[in-house]
Amino acid sequence: MFKKLSIFAIALFLLGGSTLAFAWWDNLEDTEEDVEVGVGEGVTLTVDLEEQTEGDLVPEGVVMKEDDITEVDVDFTVTLDQDDLVDPLNLNVDITDKEVGGDADGADLVNAAIDQPETIQNEDEDVVITVTLDEPENEDEYDVIAKQDITFDVEFEATQQD
Repeated sequence: MFKKLSIFAIALFLLGGSTLAFAWWDNLEDTEEDVEVGVGEGVTLTVDLEEQTEGDLVPEGVVMKEDDITEVDVDFTVTLDQDDLVDPLNLNVDITDKEVGGDADGADLVNAAIDQPETIQNEDEDVVITVTLDEPENEDEYDVIAKQDITFDVEFEATQQD
């Protein structure tokens, strides 16, 4: 009887410990930034999600605790440096150089979806980047990303339409 109880207690401890371990993530919140893009010139901004604290970013589908969130929206208001354009320009937004804890390891677990207009002309345009995490497949992947600062570059460019 004692042997069965001991095995059950060990199994419960191991399962409970891994569930709690996977619930520790970076603290993030929504943020908004203004970006002025020069016609014919690009702008690159580095986004540091550690400085934005509203909750703990966790992968969707994990056991959630009170302050956990599964996505973070980073909002940008994009303005051109000229406001008298006759024709609209293509607005290109790219995510580059994703890092976790200052390293590219673990960056494949960070997803950044871009919601943007295709063109920009004389009015401000909103760009929203939604950041989510994939669930690590093992403890080694978890150790790479847990409690680490997530950063990435956002490149904005307005180009003439063909």
